[in-house]
Amino acid sequence: MTLLLDIAPYIPAVRPDVTGAEVYRRFDTEPDTMAIAVVDEAQRPVGIIERNAFLVRMAAQYGHALWSKRPVSHWMKTDPVIADGDVTVEEFCGRVMHESPSELLHGFIVTCGGRYAGVGSMLSLLQASAAQTARLAEAAEASRRKADAALAARGRFLAVMSHEIRTPLNGVLATAEIVRRKMREPELVPLLDTIVDSGDVLLRLLNDALDLSRAEQSGLELAEDPLPIARLMDDVRSLWTSQAELQQFVLDVEFEGPADLWVLGDQVRLRQVLNNLVGNAMKFAHRRVSVRMWADSGEPCYRIVGEVRDDGPGVPAERLAAIFEPFQQTDEGMRKGGAGLGLAICQQIIERMGGTIGAMNRPEGGACFRFEVPLYALPAPPAPKPAEPTMDESRPLHVLIVDDNATNRLVARTLLEMFGCTSAEAADGAAAVVAASQGAFDAILMDINMPGMNGIEATRKIRSLPGPKSRIPILALTANADPVDAATYRECGMNGVVEKPIKPERLLAALQGVLAICEPAEVMAVA
Repeated sequence: MTLLLDIAPYIPAVRPDVTGAEVYRRFDTEPDTMAIAVVDEAQRPVGIIERNAFLVRMAAQYGHALWSKRPVSHWMKTDPVIADGDVTVEEFCGRVMHESPSELLHGFIVTCGGRYAGVGSMLSLLQASAAQTARLAEAAEASRRKADAALAARGRFLAVMSHEIRTPLNGVLATAEIVRRKMREPELVPLLDTIVDSGDVLLRLLNDALDLSRAEQSGLELAEDPLPIARLMDDVRSLWTSQAELQQFVLDVEFEGPADLWVLGDQVRLRQVLNNLVGNAMKFAHRRVSVRMWADSGEPCYRIVGEVRDDGPGVPAERLAAIFEPFQQTDEGMRKGGAGLGLAICQQIIERMGGTIGAMNRPEGGACFRFEVPLYALPAPPAPKPAEPTMDESRPLHVLIVDDNATNRLVARTLLEMFGCTSAEAADGAAAVVAASQGAFDAILMDINMPGMNGIEATRKIRSLPGPKSRIPILALTANADPVDAATYRECGMNGVVEKPIKPERLLAALQGVLAICEPAEVMAVA
């Protein structure tokens, strides 16, 4: 903290009987002196002479003749602002600004034990305030950098933990899913369902923690792709109908707007918001969950409004204001399970889209969550042409599995067998390059993090092979779920990404997708 003594230099004071000519000489030879204190024999201040006021007086007509020989006691300011040197600049400014701010224009006198110790000016106060502001700004910037570093460190930690957890989780969930599909003993199916459902909960918590971390670092990526808005409701209906029937709920899903309305937006993130809200409503509803979405036309954007209602207990009034903060849950929510991250992520996504989200209690009971986002309307794209065959269906696909983890290779091999494919394996990137150059493969499933040559480097080397082998479709099979990483994989030459833990349907769809974009002649030439 800065004291007045720190900013008020000791400038020799004058006695009341000093003449104006002497004061004029002082100001003339001391250009940086803004004011001179007047003190008595005991060095107690009795007045102050401010530079500008004095020079104006002397410059007036006959001013020098009138005042140069008179003592300063005749025209000095006899009621100067006086403050003790131990007072802080902030305290002094606050008091004077409240009582008599204009007095600071004349300067002020600083004392120590009642005796003159220095003289200050408005300029010295401004300089002190600027220095203090600079120090505060520097401290704030240092705090910001420290906070950013902490967020980045937490993000890196979560990313590493995500990879390390997803790898064994892939073995658990994918193996359980395979066994469930091959199970011939009905009494064991509920036990496998429990394994899969519990693993899905763990995976959802992991994804929520990663999304929240990215959002706090402003790293939550949003895509801008053509999106048929009505299809979001179809996705909600297909995903949640069976769950509603299992819980004996009524699920109403409704879209009000043009069925062919296309907008520019992030379909994955909007679906994530809707699924989070619907999943939250399903936890608390008694019998009914209603999901509505409508589109209000406007210029230049459509206002897309989504609303999810339930007939549950609602949100306690004292919790409504904080319901979208991370780790905030009602007592009922803690009993139902969850980490309290879903709504916080919904808010981050909607606000990054330039929209708003809120919650309220319904008069008839239950809660209502509503969001609005502005999205640009687009003309409907032309209908896609029917896909042509891309491979010789008289033989099975032959796929190269590249992964340093034996469990992951077992999972991938078993899933490919379920799809009617054959496979070969490589335990690292270097072996994958050799296999791709010597073998005949319709596709490659490539892990990313491997000792020695990683999946990115292996992909680049495969893309540099001569002939059709350089165009073998490559899917990243990875526990690195960050969208930025996925973009990097595509930039290095991969055709798609399948996230671990592997879901059979996702792997099959990804294989069909990458094979569909390859020319039939290329696939056959590689084979």
